[in-house]
Amino acid sequence: MENKKYMILSAAMAVFLVAVLLFVAFMLTHVRTIELKENDYAALDLAQVEDGSYYGEEAAGLIKVKLEVTVKNNTISEITINSHRQAKGKAAEAIIFDIIEENSLAVDAISGATSSSEVIKAAVYNALNSPAEKE
Repeated sequence: MENKKYMILSAAMAVFLVAVLLFVAFMLTHVRTIELKENDYAALDLAQVEDGSYYGEEAAGLIKVKLEVTVKNNTISEITINSHRQAKGKAAEAIIFDIIEENSLAVDAISGATSSSEVIKAAVYNALNSPAEKE
């Protein structure tokens, strides 16, 4: 009987700890996503970005993106996502087509994948603000 109580208490504590860890991970992701939404992407002047390939990354809690951005004639011509660690944000990868079409980071997030969308936009921004590899 005592052993059964100990097992139930241990299981309850394990479930509680997992719940706390998941909550903390969610909050870290949420807080970082809010910070990323405050980026002034409209201030990015693509006329000042030289042709070449740029590499960028960004993370927010459990979400992490590494990508490559290719610029030709002051236009974003290609974005390649090299890695995207996410939970349910795979759909956010479609935002790269909006960024390319608009030639701007001032695009709406993908519905249902807001956090991953913001992380991808921030990674593109980081890439375009880093030194280019000339083609």
